[in-house]
Amino acid sequence: MFTRRVAALLAVFFAAGYATAQPGPQLLSVFPPGAKAGSTVEVTFGGHGFDGQEKLFFSEKGFEAELVGTVPAPKQPQQGRPSTFVKFKVTVPKDIASGTLDVRIVSKNGLSNPRAFVVSNMTDVNETEPNNDVGQAQKIELDTTVNGIIGANTDVDYVTFKAKAGQNIVVYCLSSSLDGRLSMPDLIVVSSTGKQLASNRGYRAGEAVLDFQAPTDGDYLVRLSQFAYSSSGFDHFYRLTVTTGPWVDAIFPPTRSDNHTIFGRNLNGAKPTGHFNRPDGRPLDSLSYSALARKPFKPEIRSTGIVSPRAASLDAWATGTTDGLLVLGTNAGELILDNEKNTTADSPQEVKVPCDVAGRIAKKNERHWYSFEANKGEVWTLEVFAERIGSPVDAYFILTDDKGKVIVELDDGADSLSPNQFYTKGDDPARYRFVVPNDGTYKVMVSTREAGTQFGVRDQYVLRIAKENPDFRVAVMPLSPFLPEGGTLPKGGAVLFSVFVFRFDGFNDSIELTASDLPEGVTCPPQVIGPGQTRGTLVLVADKDAEDWEGFVKIHATSGDLKHTARPFTITWPAIGVQPTQPPPNAPMITRMDRGPGLALAIRGETPFSLTPTKEEVKAKAGGKVEVTLKVDRRQNFKDAIQLFFVVPTFGPRQPGGNPRPQPIATATSTQKELKLSIDVPANLPPGTHTLVLRGQSGAPLPKGPVVRPIPTYPSVPITVIVEGTPKKK
Repeated sequence: MFTRRVAALLAVFFAAGYATAQPGPQLLSVFPPGAKAGSTVEVTFGGHGFDGQEKLFFSEKGFEAELVGTVPAPKQPQQGRPSTFVKFKVTVPKDIASGTLDVRIVSKNGLSNPRAFVVSNMTDVNETEPNNDVGQAQKIELDTTVNGIIGANTDVDYVTFKAKAGQNIVVYCLSSSLDGRLSMPDLIVVSSTGKQLASNRGYRAGEAVLDFQAPTDGDYLVRLSQFAYSSSGFDHFYRLTVTTGPWVDAIFPPTRSDNHTIFGRNLNGAKPTGHFNRPDGRPLDSLSYSALARKPFKPEIRSTGIVSPRAASLDAWATGTTDGLLVLGTNAGELILDNEKNTTADSPQEVKVPCDVAGRIAKKNERHWYSFEANKGEVWTLEVFAERIGSPVDAYFILTDDKGKVIVELDDGADSLSPNQFYTKGDDPARYRFVVPNDGTYKVMVSTREAGTQFGVRDQYVLRIAKENPDFRVAVMPLSPFLPEGGTLPKGGAVLFSVFVFRFDGFNDSIELTASDLPEGVTCPPQVIGPGQTRGTLVLVADKDAEDWEGFVKIHATSGDLKHTARPFTITWPAIGVQPTQPPPNAPMITRMDRGPGLALAIRGETPFSLTPTKEEVKAKAGGKVEVTLKVDRRQNFKDAIQLFFVVPTFGPRQPGGNPRPQPIATATSTQKELKLSIDVPANLPPGTHTLVLRGQSGAPLPKGPVVRPIPTYPSVPITVIVEGTPKKK
């Protein structure tokens, strides 16, 4: 419940930008997308909404950045291409660890979305054009990374280097893990005589990896293109690395263990694996690794790689060796390794539940069977982790009784917390709640539909058979469901974020949201995600005297004894084919977890008006109405009409299919000083505490132009709604 001091100071703000207001900057490209630790490089940033007074905001400390100036944009930019480019001289800290971090633009209008920036320990160079033919190949040394762009469909980039006989060279191209759109880089290595020595594509989406042993002293050539020459553009940037250093393919088991085995190439002190080979027949390297077992762990995700919404509910860490690989941080019970002798239903591996079973589809058409004893009335949850931990396995499982009768067969999970903004549907099977019908033995088969063609050291999974443990995890991100956006908080106003909740094993309680590490003059009013709700909002409010600031804040979600820190996410790329005058397409967005110590936030600008509720808390019944009165207080010369909208479907109508533009629920004219709203309470809304948030924006016409940008919009400080009684049936 709000204190009167907070209410008097912050009240409830709806802010719609001035008629000339602009949304915060939108960052689309960073080139080069990385640099060597300790170096100073010129980096060009492309996007929309730059004002010439930008500065950089990194997710790690110690960077120095000097604005060099604006770079001319193409006269006829392709759709989606940045409209403005600015160049910075960036100095990377000497003592910073290698890895991927985030960088954002901060302008007078606010904070941009993040883009990946890699810090390496190798020589870092940019591609030199022309490099489109063998005779034009760019000369580099071993242990060098080349930053480049596939700028045309037929673009082919060549580099050449010298190697000595017997050296094992790893060549890899990364794009998707850098927020790039080079979907399938095609890598080929040939000798000076023209003999092809190695090739790869489709290692992971947007990445290719190969290695080879140099047969003689001499020159070697790397050829890189987009497979089938199918796409190109400013967003098809990459980092091509040629090195004698290590590459990690897999870590087994991919869950907490006293000892792990690393599989890869050029691993120092490694031994041949024995039965996992490279494409040329040579065995992969393997190395015992126990450091992870000694690390303390709490429910969180530690990774500098790409963490998608599908993996947002995990508690896991990255090993720090290769982006894209996650190790589950906790076990349900005893950790059991697949015995590799359980390939038929007649020869299942016996396991004692609860347990985590770590396995891999190591050979063609493998199926793994496990059996366990259970008693009537017991409740177990069955879950398979594969795609979410970086495995290429498209897993499914079958649960049967001892006689082979199928109880359930689960493939791709149907769960999606959002059809667009935070799309969680993936290849891993959904979590299954198994109520044991009778005492006896039960069997689980784990495999992949592609086992005939997809198998090997990387095709790992974890089968978890666990006791029910009601719990939750929370993700938070900027409001826009179709466009990259940053969190910008205006002085005297508020900023609104979307919140998504993963609920496990019947957990349906309310969740309270709070914040820490807030700058002076910023507060997080009391807010609740109601019982059973999987979507909510978060509002942060700034005093009118707050100073300009950018940094990270932590968002906490609490329910009883359970407390978790929210995981920040951002849309990476805008929806394809969006037009300023048309509704956005109904399609899932590319979204990933932010890197850094929390939720990024900037305080910039001022709010032009506020709307204050006459009641801080209201009561209602399911199926009834909530009566809200808002006082309108305009500032300076703001005269536009103010349109009011619902934020989430807890209150008000759900958004219909096709995603048409939402319709306002009320409009305040330029002379109106008060708004009275009668808001329907859904009949199926559970009793308990809920939070009502509305958003306001200027009623002025949409700005003209080819670039689609978020419309300046500001929320209310939340209103607490106590829903009484039993919900009415529809």
